[in-house]
Amino acid sequence: MSDARSATPAVPLRRNRDYNLWWSGAAASQTGSFMVTVAVPMLILTNSGSAGQAGLVTGASAVAKFVVAFPAGAVADRCSRRRLLLLSSLMQLAAVASILIAVASQHVRLVHLAAAALVEGAGYALHSATELPLLRKVVPEPQRRAALGREQGRKAAAQLTGPPLGGTLFSWVPWAPFLAASVSFLGVTTAALGIRAPLGPQRRRKEAAPPFFPEMLEGVRYIRRSAFMSYMLLWFALVNGAFAGLSFLLVVLCHDRGASASAVGTAQGVGSAGAVLGALASAWLTARLTHRQLLKLASWVLVIGSAAMAVPTLSPLPTGLAYGVSLFLTPAVNVSFTHHMVGTVPDALTGRVSMTMMTAARSLNWLFVIAVGLAAERWDPLVPLFTLSSLFLALACANHLRRVRTQR
Repeated sequence: MSDARSATPAVPLRRNRDYNLWWSGAAASQTGSFMVTVAVPMLILTNSGSAGQAGLVTGASAVAKFVVAFPAGAVADRCSRRRLLLLSSLMQLAAVASILIAVASQHVRLVHLAAAALVEGAGYALHSATELPLLRKVVPEPQRRAALGREQGRKAAAQLTGPPLGGTLFSWVPWAPFLAASVSFLGVTTAALGIRAPLGPQRRRKEAAPPFFPEMLEGVRYIRRSAFMSYMLLWFALVNGAFAGLSFLLVVLCHDRGASASAVGTAQGVGSAGAVLGALASAWLTARLTHRQLLKLASWVLVIGSAAMAVPTLSPLPTGLAYGVSLFLTPAVNVSFTHHMVGTVPDALTGRVSMTMMTAARSLNWLFVIAVGLAAERWDPLVPLFTLSSLFLALACANHLRRVRTQR
């Protein structure tokens, strides 16, 4: 289990050119993605007022991420990861640019928005498949826990800045967030072209590639052999699915309470600040708490934060703050688990194992988003909100009943 940097002296992450180039490009791309997650539902809600339609389009992106993620892991283990980075950024750029043209020309169609969401979600999944394999190539092993903490910080920062920026731009001119997102997707293209280190995978010229579909299942077999990873697979699937519904429900709650597009984006930004603070604290938390302790604590915080979103308020900020409380400990759980995965999974299986976990983590996102949208439209947003809180409560109890050997 070696990488291209194993034999070279380690330099601080702040001076690691390849890592910082990739980190910056990925940060720009993810910020664009989060701008779109606010702009598209607001576009539909403004045009039709239908939470159900907004949920269907948002769910289309989740479906693409789910369907593409699993094979993308095998592709990342056998095809040029540099080319995959280029392809993923171009797919996202094309999808969002098409929405930009439709909004600017005032020819917005629900079918087109759903198709664009599918393409953008597929590009996002391809980019995600390269993340852990690439990190192993550009970051030495002693620095990987710190790098993983920075990854959580990057994603949280994108969640913090993307939604309010998308909402603010939408309130100015409806096509503006799609223009900004289109430009941001060029960040991954720049990173793919600028990174000097070989990103792999490397095969001998005469080595025949094994059959694709049997090879794709190796990640599943690896996870099934570990009770710890199998349990975490289920936990991530349910929690991420509920989070997808909760994030969408935050937009619906704020909209129903009379908030403007800019205020909705600000509420999501305030909520994402919880993830930013959690990412900053992740190194401190993972050094002092075992993974099992973090898992228990995070699950109870999810219950408290999601239930607090039901408190009626004239301002969207308290709702966003309650959402932020829910997010606070999840970066530490992610860092703890991913550090275990990077340190134990063979390099040749990294793409498949990581994307099998990611596929499971996103497997229910589309269902939760669509179900939350339809339930909020038929009854009241509080109905799906309390349903999600009940699910978090059940998971919190399960963590105390289920005894699985975990790692620090």
